[in-house]
Amino acid sequence: MKKYFFTLLFLLAGGVLIHGQTSDPLVTSCVLNAGPNSKYLKDFRIQLGKAPSGADLRYKAQMSLWKNTNYKFTQCNADDSKGKLILTIRDDANKVILSSFDQKSKKIYPYIEFICKKSGIYTLNYDFLDGQSGSAVGVVSMVR
Repeated sequence: MKKYFFTLLFLLAGGVLIHGQTSDPLVTSCVLNAGPNSKYLKDFRIQLGKAPSGADLRYKAQMSLWKNTNYKFTQCNADDSKGKLILTIRDDANKVILSSFDQKSKKIYPYIEFICKKSGIYTLNYDFLDGQSGSAVGVVSMVR
């Protein structure tokens, strides 16, 4: 009888946990775009209106990154988004470490990989190119 009780309890708990997960198609497709060698860590859902010209990157989040770990940052725009999402990573001294936007070529990369050289808190700065409005997802993964 105990065996059946614990089995039923396990199935109910599993069903509640699975049902509690949100299934945002944009997040799901962005996680899949990270590739099979990536392990999902976190996602950031970004939705911003048009910004005044010359404004700093508007969406900021802090994340702890570990030394000698290879991270992949994937950006995915919603179909109806006017702007293209860009990411800039800054260290604890507010120095730009890496960006998905190349100032010289004006190219936006859909993902960037970063091998962390120093453990610490890093700031992820997201915005849309030229302060455009839009919605997108940024996914952080660890590359195995």
